[in-house]
Parts: sequence; C-alpha cells; structure tokens
Amino acid sequence: MPDPLTRQSALAARSGSDDLIQERTGLWIQRLYAPDREADFGDKIGLDLPGQANHVSQDKDLHALWVAPWEWLLVSEATANRDGLAARVAASGGALSDLSHARMVLRLAAEPARDILAKGCPLDLRPASFPPGHCAQSVLANVGILLHHLGDGAHMDIYTARSYGRFIHAWLNDAAPPA
Repeated sequence: MPDPLTRQSALAARSGSDDLIQERTGLWIQRLYAPDREADFGDKIGLDLPGQANHVSQDKDLHALWVAPWEWLLVSEATANRDGLAARVAASGGALSDLSHARMVLRLAAEPARDILAKGCPLDLRPASFPPGHCAQSVLANVGILLHHLGDGAHMDIYTARSYGRFIHAWLNDAAPPA
C-alpha cells in the first residue's frame, strides 16, 4: 500500500531564506459551514464564532475567521482532533471541509505588509480601516486571497490557494522594498 500523502511546503523547491515573508506550515485549516440562520451554532459546537463580517475570534491557538454568512475558516497550529469538533459539527447540522493541503499561508510584519500589499491589493489597509482582529477577502496581483490582521497587531497572514503560493511569494518579494 502506498504511503499516505505528506504535507510539503509549497516553497520546498525554492532556495534561500526570507526574513520578511515567512511561510506558515503544518497548519490545521478547516472551512466550517453552519446551518442557515442558527445564531447559537457556535455555542452548540463549543466555539466562539465571530458574528460580524470580516471579524476574527481567537480561543487559545484557534482562530475563527468570518468568510461568509454562516461560514468560517478555522485555523490552528495544533492538528489534533480538536476534542471531537467534527462530531459536534455534524450532530448540529454543520459541516467541516479540510483545506490544510489546499491553502498556503504567508506571514508578514504588519507595517511593511501595508506598503507591500498596497501595490497590488485594493483593500484600505490603514489601521483605522483594517485594525487587528479583522480579516477580508480580496485579490492580490489578480489572485484571490484572504488577509488576516492578527489580534496582536504585529503581523498579517495571507491565505491563498496552494497552486498560487509560489507566484504570490515571488510577487511579494518583488514588491518589497530592497533590503
């Protein structure tokens, strides 16, 4: 029987290191779908889910990013079973889709990220318009992204389809000021 697929960095074949743009690997990434108009869905499954568009909630290492009405992206560095979360979601009429292999996540310091992203992303990333603890879907260099300004205010994570990961990484490096 063949070995199961193992996770590999989307940038594995790339040489060199990069201090400005860091790939976050080994993340547990799930798309959570709730039954329509169930305001107490988060309580039923034991998660604090943001109820407002483009907001993020955090419980220890688990981030819940609002991506659409009744849909969230759950992200964690821990890949454990999450104490039966899948079973609680299914029992409550929701669904989880594993996107761990399908997404690439790049982390940048927030201050240089604003200037770099302004060159190819139409979002208003000024702190007053895009404060910590918020997320937004947009495009970067004509590629769909989800941008997350972490609650500590120090970093931004860029989520994109894995197939575009190398392109987005190269674009960010090209747009960054010279070192």
